Amino acid sequence: MNPGKFDQKLLFQTSDGIDDDGFPTDSPSTFTIAWAELKTLRGKTFYSAAQSNMAHNRMFTIRYQKRLMDGFRPHNLIVVWRGIQHDIVSIENDDGQNATMTVVVKAVS
Repeated sequence: MNPGKFDQKLLFQTSDGIDDDGFPTDSPSTFTIAWAELKTLRGKTFYSAAQSNMAHNRMFTIRYQKRLMDGFRPHNLIVVWRGIQHDIVSIENDDGQNATMTVVVKAVS
């Protein structure tokens, strides 16, 4: 793993936050921050994404974070990349090695 390639900042935010007094807030709160490598869709992956009309999907590789696994992360989690909100399509532990994770997101239009 080359840490120099992880140059994209991803903010994982919950869409409905709770303030210090326990009341719901309208502003999102940051769940965690991850530095990621953007993977460009190429070849077969690019054409399959074009066929299923997934033009705004992006694939990132991040370091493993247990709190982002299915049983630990909140259901209302969104990803903010370069000021654009994205819905999470999937987060997978690469090869089950607990070293990196692949995050697939779709831009919210």
